[in-house]
Amino acid sequence: MANVRGIEHVGMTVPNIEEAEAFFIEAFDADVLYRVLPKSADDQSGEEVGAINGMPRDNAQRAISMLRMGGGANLELFEVSKPTGEPAQICSLGLTHFSIVVDDIDAAGRAAKAAGATMFEGPQDCFDAESGPGNKLWFFHTPWGSLVEMLQLPSEMTYREGATKRRFIPPKEA
Repeated sequence: MANVRGIEHVGMTVPNIEEAEAFFIEAFDADVLYRVLPKSADDQSGEEVGAINGMPRDNAQRAISMLRMGGGANLELFEVSKPTGEPAQICSLGLTHFSIVVDDIDAAGRAAKAAGATMFEGPQDCFDAESGPGNKLWFFHTPWGSLVEMLQLPSEMTYREGATKRRFIPPKEA
């Protein structure tokens, strides 16, 4: 039996780490905790790190930083020499998005848009287990095409009979 404690961070590849850091700082008051691989350092080639993280031999990590937004999981940003892929869609294979819990989804949406996000239609009322008075969701693409969801959840989740655990919701910071 694994001794799982929870998700500590989510990784995201970006075309320009300084611009990505600035986006999350402006839109969501993120903090850069540290830079694992500063942009000023030498690139880490796929030959060096590929056996550790799957980086192709003909690619390289140019910069890595760790960010924190509020009381949730951390966000690790990667800039690589040859990014691949299309803008994320909810139907893309693999991890498609992460969600940021906010207290005021309208204000968060304005901040994300001002920072360069492309907003989808919203905010929308949450549905099914997430429904409740004031519970809203709103998706957007970052300036580089990653998909992110915002959730406003002032009301309790609806749990079906037999649920043995509660969903993690980042607490309000003191």
